Amino acid sequence: MSNAVVDKLLGDLQAKYGANAVMRASEVPVRDPITSGSLALDFATGIGGLPSDRVIEVAGDEGSGKTTLGLLTMLHFLDRFPSRIAVILDTEHKLTMDWVEYLVGSARMQRVIYLSPDHMEQATNMYVDAVASGQVGFVLFDSIGGSPTKAATEKEAEKVQVGGNANAVTKFARLASTYSSKYRCLTFCINQVRTDMEGFRRHMTPGGHGFKHACVMRIKLRRSTSDKVEAVVNGEKMVVGFKVFASIIKNQVAAPGRTAWWWFYNVETPEYGFGIDTMDEIVRLAVATKVITQSGSWYGHSALPDRKSVV
Repeated sequence: MSNAVVDKLLGDLQAKYGANAVMRASEVPVRDPITSGSLALDFATGIGGLPSDRVIEVAGDEGSGKTTLGLLTMLHFLDRFPSRIAVILDTEHKLTMDWVEYLVGSARMQRVIYLSPDHMEQATNMYVDAVASGQVGFVLFDSIGGSPTKAATEKEAEKVQVGGNANAVTKFARLASTYSSKYRCLTFCINQVRTDMEGFRRHMTPGGHGFKHACVMRIKLRRSTSDKVEAVVNGEKMVVGFKVFASIIKNQVAAPGRTAWWWFYNVETPEYGFGIDTMDEIVRLAVATKVITQSGSWYGHSALPDRKSVV
């Protein structure tokens, strides 16, 4: 087939539907990912971070670090795109701006918009209006499982439609999938994990199957109960750090099923600092990729065969 035929068809379709809706497959832009703040998780995703123009889900038990990971991703987004805006869509009305500012920084907070919808349907409308502006490149949705429906906020509990939350979330998911891609927006959706009543230890999250299909990546977080760091702060012994495990349940941009873990310190101390221990991640990733070699507690580099250091 000649290029003239392809060019004519391409021109006709673009004239009818727009240049952004129709293009050659070879010209579809491949957009760089956004780092999550964890080097280990970025490595496990297979693309070096989180997709910058898709819907993803991060789920886990309470206290597993879901919102914190979302805010750290927001921080890196704001640093990388100084001309774009981030949005927090807080449907649970529990997020405090003191914690957001502590993680993101006061200077970056000037480019963060906080939305507090009454119900899931209003959250969907807010999301569409914000992302369609073209200025928003990151949305932190907190959370899918904790979002009430309009019916639930206006009617008595016994009159609420069964499955109403799943229907409302499915509508949001379909729109979010389109708008994320069209306007290059990473929609970071936080979700909860439900108890598997049948005992099969399955990864069960609320929101219905429609939302799960809309996500190109689904990540499960789990906070370790045994791996933790204690320190004395202001005369009181307390847990200042813990290990977080991540499992990639679904991945449509690379191979699924990979895992990662990292140390997170939620109380700043002179010894451990605050946030994700990226230095520990660098050492572990260097060993995994054979940049350096490990023998017990000794680490070496091929460029310096006679010199080793202990960590």
